[in-house]
Amino acid sequence: MRIDPKSSVPIFQQIADQTRSSIRRGVLRPGEILPSLRALAVEIQVNPNTVQRAYELLEREGVVQSRKGVGVFVSEQASGQAQASELSVTRNFEKAIRSSLENGLPPERIRTLFEAAMHNELRKAQS
Repeated sequence: MRIDPKSSVPIFQQIADQTRSSIRRGVLRPGEILPSLRALAVEIQVNPNTVQRAYELLEREGVVQSRKGVGVFVSEQASGQAQASELSVTRNFEKAIRSSLENGLPPERIRTLFEAAMHNELRKAQS
């Protein structure tokens, strides 16, 4: 797992995104245990609370399941959920782009608006 501390994407989000990606690619399979909070924190040199925040986000999404005293595991439905979630986001982006083009916005303006909106949401997530 590679973390970019200079990225505008919060570190916990980078961890969650890369975990979802590993599940989609089959690197992590349903039922497989994830590294412990401390082990992953040491490996990628971040605070364990940051890893915990990523794991909690993934658990809320149903991608992982926490078993008290045992660890955090990839949920049985994780692969399908990650793909469905990504597909839904892609469709929403496509719909917004289509609407923007229909309203006469040039592609570069659409890109600028998207980046500004993403920056604002990431800033909120870091708060």
